[in-house]
Amino acid sequence: RLVMRHPAPTPAEAPFPLPRARSAKANGDAPVHPDAEAVARFNTLVHELYRDAPQVDAGAIASVARWLDSQPPDQRESLLTARLQRIEELEAMRRDADWPLDPAQDRRIDLVLQYLEAEDDLIPDHTPTFGYLDDALLLELAWPVFAEDVDDYRDFRMFREEVGETLGRAPHQLDWLRARAEEGALWEHMHRVHDQLYV
Repeated sequence: RLVMRHPAPTPAEAPFPLPRARSAKANGDAPVHPDAEAVARFNTLVHELYRDAPQVDAGAIASVARWLDSQPPDQRESLLTARLQRIEELEAMRRDADWPLDPAQDRRIDLVLQYLEAEDDLIPDHTPTFGYLDDALLLELAWPVFAEDVDDYRDFRMFREEVGETLGRAPHQLDWLRARAEEGALWEHMHRVHDQLYV
């Protein structure tokens, strides 16, 4: 039987062009040259965050760096920013007392933030053009484990704005869950009525 496979969610509209086949090492003309130990630590972190993430090697990182280098300068910045700006959502979600997360998810976000704060990581932050490429790549590879929570949190924030002070207190995640469940039940009821009318 044919099984439809949906692409993994990414933090930006289009994914980084990671090569499918692994290469042994970065070529000499690569704009970045991460050492083997740094790559191994990076992969360990990625798979601690999201165990189904693909392995990356120096060749894959160099390939993405070449691709980034081939883009117009303003496009390079926007490609990185589109991913790095999602950090703000992770931080807001982590800090929001009205949106409790699973402790394991809290730890994942903390690990991401710790990596992003480190200056001497896979690609040192002071490296021109490519200093934040590894940060963006980390978010890209681990994003599937965060995507659903971030989407739900975004919806909760809209719900919180819509509800305002009508509850007499700050809306909580449980209020959002209850409201969305009621909306789902109403939709199912309307759908059943529609089907009965046209039988």
